[in-house]
Amino acid sequence: MMFIVPISSARRPVSDPFFYCPSLTETDANATLTGDEARHASGARRLRPGDRVTLFNGHGLTAGAELVAFGERGMTADFRVQDRHQQPVPRPGLHLACALPKGDRLGTLLDMATQLGMASFTPLLCEHSVVKPAAAAFERWQRICLEACKQSRRAWLPQLLPAADPGTVAREAAGHDARAWIAHPEGQALDAKFFAGGGDRYFLIGPEGGFTAAEVAAAEAHGARRVALGEGILRIETAALALLAAARLCPR
Repeated sequence: MMFIVPISSARRPVSDPFFYCPSLTETDANATLTGDEARHASGARRLRPGDRVTLFNGHGLTAGAELVAFGERGMTADFRVQDRHQQPVPRPGLHLACALPKGDRLGTLLDMATQLGMASFTPLLCEHSVVKPAAAAFERWQRICLEACKQSRRAWLPQLLPAADPGTVAREAAGHDARAWIAHPEGQALDAKFFAGGGDRYFLIGPEGGFTAAEVAAAEAHGARRVALGEGILRIETAALALLAAARLCPR
């Protein structure tokens, strides 16, 4: 089985440093980096006036820009915007609703899922969940996703959504005319034609103890389907990344 990954002709040269600038707009002639991004530009990157970078605002807008000057102690960096490009929203959108794994495994999951094009992440609340999301964790998750965007030069920052149960996520998918799949050992086998058809895709990954029968029924009541990922029981992050990778490689 062979997959072909489409490559956008609109990508900028990877030689340009890639910086997050949430204030970047479609009209301003100038842009300013602050905080960690400015310090990274002046410190680790050692940029000098006249150096060219690519800025992105996390909502698909990228801009080629030239460094004008750093502020005091490198706390700000001023750029002259030279050109802009609004990248379309990636389609189909890939939405991950996932029980939280223990320890640092969630950071690995978010990093790799962002690289694979995840559009949104919902912490999934299940009866067998061991880890519960804490409000303070979302800021750290955002930083992980941001760094993954910069590494992979992805212009769209994933949306981090409030925690929800499987039935609620499946209902949301149905409300957006999207399709939802539940990772389940009794599901249909995954193959190259599994994701045929349009529409966004929602993937529900349960905790290590699995979904309860009631949780599966609640999701299926809103049209979710079961999908099996081969023999054996996969870790949470492995199952999530397997589905995202398969969906990305089968865009239609």
